[in-house]
Amino acid sequence: MQVFIVSMLVCAILIVLLRKVAYRLDLLDRPSGRKQHESPTPTVGGLAMFAAVLVALLVDHSIHGDVAVLLGCAAALIVLGILDDKHGLSVSLRMLFQVFLVTVVIVGAGGTITHLGALMGRDIPLGMFAVPFSVIAFVGGINAINMIDGADGMAGKMALITMSGVATIFYIAGAAELPMAIAMLGSLLGFLFFNSRLFVKRAWVFMGDAGSMWLGLVLGWFMAQITRGSVSAEPALVLWLFGIPLIDTLTVMMRRFKQKQSPFNPDRTHIHHVFESKGISIHISVLLLSFIQLVLVGIGVLFYLFHAPAYVVFWSFMLVLVVYWYKLRNYKYSLREMSTQDSIPPGSSVSPRKVGRL
Repeated sequence: MQVFIVSMLVCAILIVLLRKVAYRLDLLDRPSGRKQHESPTPTVGGLAMFAAVLVALLVDHSIHGDVAVLLGCAAALIVLGILDDKHGLSVSLRMLFQVFLVTVVIVGAGGTITHLGALMGRDIPLGMFAVPFSVIAFVGGINAINMIDGADGMAGKMALITMSGVATIFYIAGAAELPMAIAMLGSLLGFLFFNSRLFVKRAWVFMGDAGSMWLGLVLGWFMAQITRGSVSAEPALVLWLFGIPLIDTLTVMMRRFKQKQSPFNPDRTHIHHVFESKGISIHISVLLLSFIQLVLVGIGVLFYLFHAPAYVVFWSFMLVLVVYWYKLRNYKYSLREMSTQDSIPPGSSVSPRKVGRL
């Protein structure tokens, strides 16, 4: 409990202090056609969360071995994210650094996913493909959190719910990673006090790319730990724990590939945009998606508690993904219309709608 309280309080205090620094150093997310906020907003939430987790773990004497390597790579991602927020780095450069850092975590911090579980009735070992597969999974997780960060409180709530499921499983299994999971919960809650519209009228601070990238890295490492050691859960369980960010990222990227576009091009086709196209406000969309995420993560925890077979865990998630993909076909016209609005140049007599930040 001490780790949780320290992390939450330190995060809240740092956000208040770092907001002033952000204005001086121009670490701000400025409004544009795709962005919902109306005034420049500091992007130091990710830095505050990382520092809070670091302080809490130092107080708890929980930084050693794999955790030390993980936090070192997370710190490097913080620097990369800050540079990206300020200067807008190219996708290829970001990906290059992400691949390098996740490889270090996978090889040096026990983050390798060694098997896929008994998806077809028999366990599927990855063998020589374990490290490449783990790299793809980690980078995918990082970008899933980054891509869902398109509305006030969205990424923070998704990560908080996922982390709650992870912490629950670690607690049940008596895993050594529990203190860090609790510290993450504290920092996320401290951040959401200033980012979620449940507590403030508008977001005081964003996590920025610095926050979404290091959160994705840590979540990826947690997912790897879930498949090994004292937990030893089926790898397919990770799909349910990631939930909405994973479903959204997969469908958005598949749609962009189908339209022969870069999977990393920002647009307005994310799941909260789909909700908005049906007349649902961003605030209500975030709440609804948070509830759905809670259900998905809850199902994942129940699968773990009742030792559900790997094929049940995997194929039931695939069913959810396919159903969402099929339902999304009904929104083709409205999504195309939204993308057209998004391409309206600044200064036009037609104003683009204010939507999420991605």
